Amino acid sequence: MDNQELLERAGFGKEVELFWGSGIGQYLRNRAQECYSEAIESLKTVDATDTRAVMKAQNEARVAEMFEQWLSQAVLDGLKALELLEGESSDE
Repeated sequence: MDNQELLERAGFGKEVELFWGSGIGQYLRNRAQECYSEAIESLKTVDATDTRAVMKAQNEARVAEMFEQWLSQAVLDGLKALELLEGESSDE
């Protein structure tokens, strides 16, 4: 990966980190956590023989998890890119 790609990843990771800290980011994070909790509660009470209801709850939980994972991964990728850039600049 060249320096331009690393800079872009680092910049994007920082943007996501700032987004997470914004009012909109916090709202979306809270909504994802609420949706996840609601889906887990639904799994606890749904009729186990109702395959569609079980699958719906599982899907809702997974989507909420994935949303947070995508953004967290973007931040981590940015931090890794920044480390690589800093490592290259200290080698010079």
